[in-house]
Amino acid sequence: MAQYLKDAVQEGIASAALKVFALKGYTSATMAEIAKAARISTGNIYRYYENKSVLFDEVVSDDFVRTFTALLRQRVKSLDGVSDVRTLGPTAAFHLASEELLRFCIDHRLRVIVLLGRAQGSRHEEFSERLVQELIQLAVAHFRSLHPGTRVTETTRFNLERIYRNLVGALVDILTRFEEEPLIREAVEGYSRYHLAGLASLLG
Repeated sequence: MAQYLKDAVQEGIASAALKVFALKGYTSATMAEIAKAARISTGNIYRYYENKSVLFDEVVSDDFVRTFTALLRQRVKSLDGVSDVRTLGPTAAFHLASEELLRFCIDHRLRVIVLLGRAQGSRHEEFSERLVQELIQLAVAHFRSLHPGTRVTETTRFNLERIYRNLVGALVDILTRFEEEPLIREAVEGYSRYHLAGLASLLG
């Protein structure tokens, strides 16, 4: 029974921390605020977590980050050889990969918000920018495989950086603004169509 209660308290702290990190960001969040959200004393929280960094690593784990990254790469990879997603059937690899990624984002909504938009000051603070740069490289490689003559000028790269930073920011905004799955899906699918059309116009 004692272990069950201990586990329940620890889960309550982690859940509260995730909400506070998503609302205020890692830097601004305090252990006192997290303790209050978890309905325990500030002193008691340190019985379970040595400091804020350890608590952050608990709620935004390395396994979560690896899985999220792998799903993103899988979605991009599924576009190999595809010049127009509108020609794809509902069971095409791209749609299946997109659904798997979206399902993951919905199931881990607050964690995605924190990782992509609220991690400043944590050890994952550069994750979002590294992701942008990787997505740019993958997009350029994709279009070059379809159109070997594709050139990436200084201005093209500038625009690509804006496009992908906007994509990451839009996902954070959507997951922050909407909690209901149908609304998240509608917003993500609408923005995805806009994003893919913009890339095709820029690099196609």
